[in-house]
Amino acid sequence: MLLGLAAVAACSSSSDTGGSPANGTGDNTPPAATVSTDDATAACNIKTGFAGDDMCIKAPPADKGFQFHYGPSDYNDAAEVAKYTLKPGGEVTDCVFFPTPNDADVYFNEYHSRMRPGSHHMLLYIQDTKVTETGKNGPTDCNQGLDSRNLFGAQTPKLDTVGNADGAPENDGAAVKIPAHQQGVMQLHFINAGKTPILREAWANVMYVDKSKVTQLGDPIFFIAGVGMDVKMGQTTVIHGTATVPADAAPDFRLTSATPHYHTHTTRFTAYATISGVQQKILEDYGTLGVLPEPKLYPYDSKAMNEPPNPTARINGAASGILRMRPGDTIDWECEIENNDVPQGITFANAVYTGEMCNLFGVYAPTDGSPWRNNGL
Repeated sequence: MLLGLAAVAACSSSSDTGGSPANGTGDNTPPAATVSTDDATAACNIKTGFAGDDMCIKAPPADKGFQFHYGPSDYNDAAEVAKYTLKPGGEVTDCVFFPTPNDADVYFNEYHSRMRPGSHHMLLYIQDTKVTETGKNGPTDCNQGLDSRNLFGAQTPKLDTVGNADGAPENDGAAVKIPAHQQGVMQLHFINAGKTPILREAWANVMYVDKSKVTQLGDPIFFIAGVGMDVKMGQTTVIHGTATVPADAAPDFRLTSATPHYHTHTTRFTAYATISGVQQKILEDYGTLGVLPEPKLYPYDSKAMNEPPNPTARINGAASGILRMRPGDTIDWECEIENNDVPQGITFANAVYTGEMCNLFGVYAPTDGSPWRNNGL
């Protein structure tokens, strides 16, 4: 497939319902330090006293790629560790900002990410607007502008994507471009549903591909619906969204991958593609009330075979094959949201047990130079 770049929802500010942080102990090597290794997922072998030490991966060599890191720079510094510690019952979404290290344009089609327990999503952006670097000062409110551009993200603790893994010929030479000296943004959403403090931390390695091997560029889709939702207690509401293929789409324009993003009150997420007036279901996910979902990223190409959805058995799935689209064709999606236990009503929010989202993310190609956003954004 063209790259498993799963993007997730952005939030403009943080909200932390936890209390005072605890301290970590152990190896004080910053996990974002440049480490000479040819292994894109080499373990750090850190010992902090928090769950998830085994998730840490070393940064790649500078000529092979670079690492996005959200977490402490020194595990022996109690104040530094406190910035990223979350008390039981806490939930927070926030960002760190830092300059990307590439002095020239780079391209990637390989990506590896890891998140400690308690993670709900990770999202990596670049943007033109410069922000004072916060990575060394701890996380802060996201407050990203409209010039933000998704690179990739994850909704599972571990994600590894390596180029055109299934060998689909239409995806040969595909990559995503990162211009030189960008403003990097790393957003994390963590929830502590346990009884002990957790450390909020994540690592993501972007691995370069030689420019001479790049023949086509992809960019993210960024589809958001239900921003004005207000699902009252006892109600079930279906939220809809539509995205139209741009007028300047290339002749070989196609949706190459997609993943749904929703919370614990969505019982069904369905997406459709309408191509030349004919509608087909392209994916369907079934949620369980009160249970955090872990949606899959579905590829659409000539090689990947997705398991089809089964509405009767409520088994998640997706269509298979290339999804070539033309200007005026649409992607439509909907979320069935049931409010069984939120007296104040369910609104669009980065709060997995009391708020909801109805978003669809993924990648399209060839790019027209910008993310593909849904109607109204």
